[in-house]
Amino acid sequence: MNLIQNLKIEVENHPILKNQWLLTRKDHLSKRDLSLWLSQEYFVSIAFVNWFLWATTLTTDINAKIVLVQNIWEELGEGNPALSHIQILTQFLSRIGISESELKILPHTKKYLTIMKEITNSNFYSALGALGPANEYLLKLEYGAMYKSYQDLKLREKLPEAHFFQVNLEADESHSAKLFRLIDSICVDSEKKEQVIKGNKDALDARMLFYEGLMEFESNPK
Repeated sequence: MNLIQNLKIEVENHPILKNQWLLTRKDHLSKRDLSLWLSQEYFVSIAFVNWFLWATTLTTDINAKIVLVQNIWEELGEGNPALSHIQILTQFLSRIGISESELKILPHTKKYLTIMKEITNSNFYSALGALGPANEYLLKLEYGAMYKSYQDLKLREKLPEAHFFQVNLEADESHSAKLFRLIDSICVDSEKKEQVIKGNKDALDARMLFYEGLMEFESNPK
């Protein structure tokens, strides 16, 4: 099994995709569930660009920098603020009745973002593991599950089409493929491979905090 196959399997078999919050929303997603999930994804989306910026500073490899900067450029709407992923999310929140001023970060989400900041400022290969498999590839699977659940909710609640999901799913597919190619091309020795694997695992474990926070909030809303 090569490195890329191993990384994909680690993501697909990690407990994050079997967490209780996600599993219980597969058959029935409420508008409240969606609003809670998106409210925390808003803060992740803001931090997401920073993770790539920090990782870019950790390497002198021009080709690697290009891949990461391309990712950032696309996340930011290729120069058009209205097409940036955070703006598309903000617009979607507004369309389902949530204003940006209402959003509050949960403690678990904040802790998740703190860990991701540490990983993406540690070493370049760990950062790649955290950004490629444990984010772009993972998000394709997470968002795919949520988008499928949203289709039923949209019909029940007469909600708008989720351009937000479509944009992210397309980007995650493209970005994860580019990052996997980058990892495959530059991780040529065992030490670099181990660092990528560790970054992937650490980021996946940290993402569990995101869903633990959602579970805790639902058990004890403030």
